[in-house]
Amino acid sequence: MADHTFAITVYKESPYLEACIQSLLAQTVKSKIIIATSTPTAFTQNIASAYNIPYHINITDDKGPANNWNFALLKADTQWVTVAHQDDIYISIFAEICFSRMNKNGQDVSIVFTNYTDVVSGVPRKFSVNALVKNVLLAPFFFISRIKNKTIKKGILAFGNPICCPSVTFNKALIGDFQFREEYKCVLDWYAWYELAKSEGSFLYVNKKLVNRRLHTGSGTTELINNGEKKRDELRMFEMMWGRGFARLISRVYGLSYKDNLL
Repeated sequence: MADHTFAITVYKESPYLEACIQSLLAQTVKSKIIIATSTPTAFTQNIASAYNIPYHINITDDKGPANNWNFALLKADTQWVTVAHQDDIYISIFAEICFSRMNKNGQDVSIVFTNYTDVVSGVPRKFSVNALVKNVLLAPFFFISRIKNKTIKKGILAFGNPICCPSVTFNKALIGDFQFREEYKCVLDWYAWYELAKSEGSFLYVNKKLVNRRLHTGSGTTELINNGEKKRDELRMFEMMWGRGFARLISRVYGLSYKDNLL
């Protein structure tokens, strides 16, 4: 698609980056592809050169994901942008299905997101507590795929984050000067969806597993669980929405899903 970019955010050297790129090149509907990184390496630059992909270096002292995701959105010169994660695989019909649904639902869509499959040691995970919880939270989308009502959008996010970040495609024409918040290391995507939920644009959900999200011991999520930062960030989100007392109860229950990411 001429008006869509896959912006791959790269941190240091990912052994899965080339597989991610190949999945984007194999899309049935072609899009632009760029790489954005604040941790440049010869390894990544060589891969970008081999596939003739524009390679953008974010010159900054902040190596956090928010800074790099914002940089990727900035460097994509199309209306629609998918911030692709370096470890993940995109099913070949991802772009085709997303834009087919978007075209049917009008131009007021601020983000499009899809279902996904967790992949552990190269094997798709058939069941997880985390996926079950997310499906429950997304229940309103089973009745209508596009939701514009602000209260419902915020309600979907009130008990956790059911939106798979690497599956999200942004409509830059609607999100304006939106940016991921740099003070969050773990829930920056959850906070972002909550902020966008308060705006006029619709959320569009494609209930098809179009992304294979790779879980591995070297992932950022696993590290954030192990050092306790994920729990602290999530508690802050719950406190913002529910107040301190009830937030602690929800946080304990929500934390039961952590084991799905601890390999």
